[in-house]
Amino acid sequence: MIEHEGIIEKISGNQVTVRILQQSACSACHAHGTCMAADSKEKLIEIADFSGRFRENERVIIEAKESMGHKAVVWAFVLPLIILILTLIFTLSLWNFNETEAAISAMGALIPYYLMLYLLRKKMANSFQFGIKKVIGWEDD
Repeated sequence: MIEHEGIIEKISGNQVTVRILQQSACSACHAHGTCMAADSKEKLIEIADFSGRFRENERVIIEAKESMGHKAVVWAFVLPLIILILTLIFTLSLWNFNETEAAISAMGALIPYYLMLYLLRKKMANSFQFGIKKVIGWEDD
């Protein structure tokens, strides 16, 4: 399971919005304060919850199956890379484009792909479902 600790930002009906701090792997390093590679940013994750047992400003853990992470990597990185490589192969070998034209064509080939992802974002969001659970031992101040 992939888990992130967060704080409930708001609750609207059965929709719980959790704020998490997304960190790169190097942000846990002792030198992250001086390194320009360290990266962290806040994200808002919306989770459907019908239990009604959560409150705003409560610390929680959101979780997802590892397979969901793998699926996200395929959609975000693997498929665009395959599109780029195939476009370069076709434009350079079959259509005899020069290297500049082939590179521009390969980048242009990603436009319909990302447009498709944008148009299907709500349908894809349904396949990326997060769970939510209370932080054990956490009490209100």
